[in-house]
Amino acid sequence: MEKAMDRAPADGALPREAALRRPVLIVFDLDGTIADSRVLARESYKRVFALMGCGLISDELADSFNGPDADEICRVMGVSGERRALYDRLLEETEGEMIAAHGRLFPGVERMLQSLAPRARLALLTNGSPSYCEANIETFHLSPYIGLHSGYVSGVTKSQRIRLWAKELGARRVICVGDRGTDVAFAREAGAYAVGVTYGMGDREELSRADALCDTPGQVVAACARIIDAD
Repeated sequence: MEKAMDRAPADGALPREAALRRPVLIVFDLDGTIADSRVLARESYKRVFALMGCGLISDELADSFNGPDADEICRVMGVSGERRALYDRLLEETEGEMIAAHGRLFPGVERMLQSLAPRARLALLTNGSPSYCEANIETFHLSPYIGLHSGYVSGVTKSQRIRLWAKELGARRVICVGDRGTDVAFAREAGAYAVGVTYGMGDREELSRADALCDTPGQVVAACARIIDAD
Protein backbone atom coordinates (compact mmCIF):
# COMPACT_ATOMS: atom_id res chain seq x y z
CA MET A 1 0.00 0.00 0.00
CA GLU A 2 1.44 3.36 -1.01
CA LYS A 3 1.30 5.93 1.75
CA ALA A 4 1.02 9.68 1.24
CA MET A 5 4.48 10.31 2.67
CA ASP A 6 6.00 7.86 0.14
CA ARG A 7 4.96 10.00 -2.82
CA ALA A 8 7.46 12.70 -3.79
CA PRO A 9 6.01 16.06 -4.95
CA ALA A 10 6.02 16.67 -8.69
CA ASP A 11 7.89 19.95 -8.29
CA GLY A 12 11.20 20.08 -6.48
CA ALA A 13 11.28 16.34 -5.84
CA LEU A 14 14.37 14.99 -4.14
CA PRO A 15 16.67 12.78 -6.20
CA ARG A 16 16.14 9.12 -5.38
CA GLU A 17 19.50 8.82 -3.61
CA ALA A 18 18.74 11.81 -1.38
CA ALA A 19 15.24 10.53 -0.60
CA LEU A 20 16.65 7.17 0.49
CA ARG A 21 18.97 8.91 2.95
CA ARG A 22 15.96 10.27 4.84
CA PRO A 23 15.21 8.14 7.90
CA VAL A 24 12.41 5.69 8.45
CA LEU A 25 10.48 6.25 11.67
CA ILE A 26 9.04 3.28 13.58
CA VAL A 27 6.56 4.24 16.32
CA PHE A 28 5.81 1.56 18.92
CA ASP A 29 2.84 1.45 21.22
CA LEU A 30 3.96 0.60 24.76
CA ASP A 31 1.37 -1.51 26.61
CA GLY A 32 0.65 -4.79 24.85
CA THR A 33 3.38 -4.22 22.26
CA ILE A 34 6.62 -3.58 24.15
CA ALA A 35 5.53 -4.24 27.74
CA ASP A 36 3.35 -7.13 28.90
CA SER A 37 1.36 -4.83 31.16
CA ARG A 38 -2.07 -6.48 31.36
CA VAL A 39 -1.75 -7.34 35.07
CA LEU A 40 0.02 -4.06 35.85
CA ALA A 41 -2.72 -1.96 34.23
CA ARG A 42 -5.56 -4.00 35.71
CA GLU A 43 -4.25 -3.74 39.27
CA SER A 44 -3.38 -0.05 38.83
CA TYR A 45 -6.88 0.94 37.75
CA LYS A 46 -8.54 -1.20 40.42
CA ARG A 47 -6.42 0.37 43.16
CA VAL A 48 -6.81 3.94 41.91
CA PHE A 49 -10.59 3.82 41.63
CA ALA A 50 -10.88 2.09 45.00
CA LEU A 51 -8.83 4.92 46.57
CA MET A 52 -11.14 7.40 44.84
CA GLY A 53 -14.18 5.83 46.50
CA CYS A 54 -15.53 4.10 43.39
CA GLY A 55 -15.49 0.67 44.98
CA LEU A 56 -13.81 -2.42 43.53
CA ILE A 57 -14.20 -2.35 39.75
CA SER A 58 -14.24 -5.64 37.83
CA ASP A 59 -11.27 -7.11 36.00
CA GLU A 60 -13.23 -6.71 32.75
CA LEU A 61 -13.78 -2.97 33.29
CA ALA A 62 -10.17 -2.46 34.33
CA ASP A 63 -8.95 -4.34 31.24
CA SER A 64 -11.13 -2.14 29.00
CA PHE A 65 -9.06 0.86 30.12
CA ASN A 66 -5.90 -0.65 28.58
CA GLY A 67 -5.91 1.36 25.35
CA PRO A 68 -8.14 4.44 25.76
CA ASP A 69 -6.56 7.71 26.85
CA ALA A 70 -7.01 9.30 30.28
CA ASP A 71 -9.77 11.65 29.12
CA GLU A 72 -11.87 8.71 27.90
CA ILE A 73 -11.26 6.64 31.05
CA CYS A 74 -12.32 9.54 33.26
CA ARG A 75 -15.39 10.13 31.13
CA VAL A 76 -16.46 6.50 31.55
CA MET A 77 -15.93 6.64 35.31
CA GLY A 78 -17.54 10.07 35.74
CA VAL A 79 -14.34 11.67 37.00
CA SER A 80 -14.19 15.42 36.34
CA GLY A 81 -13.23 18.75 37.89
CA GLU A 82 -11.03 18.61 40.97
CA ARG A 83 -11.26 14.82 41.08
CA ARG A 84 -9.41 14.61 37.78
CA ALA A 85 -6.28 16.00 39.42
CA LEU A 86 -6.65 13.37 42.16
CA TYR A 87 -6.97 10.62 39.53
CA ASP A 88 -3.82 11.78 37.74
CA ARG A 89 -1.83 11.91 40.99
CA LEU A 90 -2.97 8.52 42.27
CA LEU A 91 -2.38 6.83 38.93
CA GLU A 92 1.13 8.24 38.65
CA GLU A 93 1.98 7.06 42.17
CA THR A 94 0.42 3.64 41.64
CA GLU A 95 1.96 2.95 38.25
CA GLY A 96 5.44 3.58 39.61
CA GLU A 97 4.94 0.88 42.24
CA MET A 98 3.28 -1.50 39.80
CA ILE A 99 6.08 -1.34 37.22
CA ALA A 100 8.50 -2.57 39.90
CA ALA A 101 6.11 -5.34 40.99
CA HIS A 102 4.49 -6.49 37.74
CA GLY A 103 6.28 -4.84 34.82
CA ARG A 104 8.04 -6.94 32.20
CA LEU A 105 8.90 -6.89 28.53
CA PHE A 106 7.43 -9.45 26.16
CA PRO A 107 10.00 -12.15 25.34
CA GLY A 108 11.98 -11.15 22.26
CA VAL A 109 11.22 -7.42 22.45
CA GLU A 110 14.74 -6.34 23.37
CA ARG A 111 16.18 -8.32 20.45
CA MET A 112 13.53 -6.77 18.19
CA LEU A 113 14.61 -3.27 19.20
CA GLN A 114 18.29 -4.16 18.83
CA SER A 115 17.62 -5.42 15.30
CA LEU A 116 15.59 -2.41 14.15
CA ALA A 117 17.51 0.44 15.84
CA PRO A 118 20.33 0.47 13.24
CA ARG A 119 17.80 0.69 10.40
CA ALA A 120 15.31 3.30 11.64
CA ARG A 121 14.58 5.91 14.26
CA LEU A 122 12.54 4.23 16.99
CA ALA A 123 9.88 5.99 19.04
CA LEU A 124 7.61 5.03 21.91
CA LEU A 125 4.08 6.45 22.07
CA THR A 126 1.58 5.64 24.81
CA ASN A 127 -1.73 6.81 26.22
CA GLY A 128 -0.17 6.41 29.66
CA SER A 129 1.20 9.44 31.47
CA PRO A 130 4.57 10.95 30.49
CA SER A 131 6.03 9.76 33.80
CA TYR A 132 4.75 6.22 33.13
CA CYS A 133 6.39 6.24 29.70
CA GLU A 134 9.69 7.47 31.15
CA ALA A 135 9.55 4.94 34.02
CA ASN A 136 9.22 2.07 31.54
CA ILE A 137 12.15 3.36 29.49
CA GLU A 138 14.28 3.60 32.64
CA THR A 139 13.17 0.29 34.20
CA PHE A 140 13.68 -1.75 31.04
CA HIS A 141 16.80 0.14 29.85
CA LEU A 142 15.24 1.14 26.52
CA SER A 143 17.06 4.44 26.03
CA PRO A 144 19.80 2.92 23.79
CA TYR A 145 17.07 2.08 21.25
CA ILE A 146 14.30 4.65 21.76
CA GLY A 147 15.15 8.11 20.43
CA LEU A 148 11.71 9.70 20.76
CA HIS A 149 8.98 9.11 23.31
CA SER A 150 5.76 10.65 24.51
CA GLY A 151 3.06 9.92 27.03
CA TYR A 152 -0.48 11.20 26.73
CA VAL A 153 -0.89 14.96 26.33
CA SER A 154 -4.47 16.18 26.44
CA GLY A 155 -5.47 17.72 23.13
CA VAL A 156 -2.78 15.94 21.11
CA THR A 157 -3.84 12.70 19.43
CA LYS A 158 -1.45 9.89 18.63
CA SER A 159 -1.81 10.59 14.90
CA GLN A 160 -0.91 14.24 15.44
CA ARG A 161 2.16 13.25 17.47
CA ILE A 162 3.25 10.81 14.77
CA ARG A 163 2.93 13.48 12.08
CA LEU A 164 4.92 15.95 14.19
CA TRP A 165 7.76 13.46 14.64
CA ALA A 166 7.71 12.54 10.95
CA LYS A 167 7.95 16.21 9.97
CA GLU A 168 10.75 16.94 12.46
CA LEU A 169 12.80 14.00 11.17
CA GLY A 170 11.96 14.47 7.51
CA ALA A 171 11.01 10.80 7.54
CA ARG A 172 10.52 9.18 4.15
CA ARG A 173 8.32 6.49 5.66
CA VAL A 174 6.58 5.85 8.99
CA ILE A 175 5.62 2.48 10.48
CA CYS A 176 3.34 2.20 13.51
CA VAL A 177 3.43 -0.98 15.57
CA GLY A 178 0.61 -1.69 18.03
CA ASP A 179 -1.75 -4.27 19.49
CA ARG A 180 -5.13 -2.52 19.28
CA GLY A 181 -7.47 -1.46 16.52
CA THR A 182 -7.01 2.14 17.66
CA ASP A 183 -3.29 1.85 16.87
CA VAL A 184 -4.18 0.85 13.31
CA ALA A 185 -6.64 3.74 13.06
CA PHE A 186 -4.05 6.28 14.27
CA ALA A 187 -1.54 4.93 11.75
CA ARG A 188 -4.08 5.38 8.97
CA GLU A 189 -4.82 8.96 10.10
CA ALA A 190 -1.09 9.73 10.10
CA GLY A 191 -0.55 8.27 6.61
CA ALA A 192 1.67 5.54 8.03
CA TYR A 193 2.00 1.79 7.64
CA ALA A 194 0.33 -0.24 10.38
CA VAL A 195 1.85 -3.40 11.83
CA GLY A 196 -0.45 -5.21 14.27
CA VAL A 197 0.87 -7.54 16.97
CA THR A 198 -1.37 -10.38 18.11
CA TYR A 199 0.57 -11.24 21.28
CA GLY A 200 -0.90 -8.23 23.15
CA MET A 201 -4.50 -7.28 23.94
CA GLY A 202 -5.95 -7.24 20.43
CA ASP A 203 -6.83 -10.28 18.32
CA ARG A 204 -6.48 -10.81 14.58
CA GLU A 205 -10.04 -9.66 13.89
CA GLU A 206 -9.52 -6.36 15.72
CA LEU A 207 -6.26 -5.81 13.83
CA SER A 208 -7.52 -6.97 10.44
CA ARG A 209 -7.00 -3.56 8.77
CA ALA A 210 -3.26 -3.55 9.49
CA ASP A 211 -0.77 -3.88 6.63
CA ALA A 212 0.87 -6.82 8.43
CA LEU A 213 -0.03 -9.05 11.38
CA CYS A 214 2.71 -10.46 13.59
CA ASP A 215 2.50 -13.16 16.24
CA THR A 216 5.98 -12.57 17.66
CA PRO A 217 8.49 -9.71 17.98
CA GLY A 218 10.70 -11.57 15.49
CA GLN A 219 7.93 -11.32 12.91
CA VAL A 220 7.71 -7.58 13.62
CA VAL A 221 11.37 -7.26 12.61
CA ALA A 222 10.71 -9.06 9.33
CA ALA A 223 7.56 -7.02 8.57
CA CYS A 224 9.29 -3.71 9.26
CA ALA A 225 12.31 -4.75 7.19
CA ARG A 226 10.06 -5.44 4.19
CA ILE A 227 8.52 -1.99 4.48
CA ILE A 228 11.89 -0.26 4.98
CA ASP A 229 13.31 -2.01 1.90
CA ALA A 230 10.30 -1.32 -0.34
CA ASP A 231 12.06 1.42 -2.34
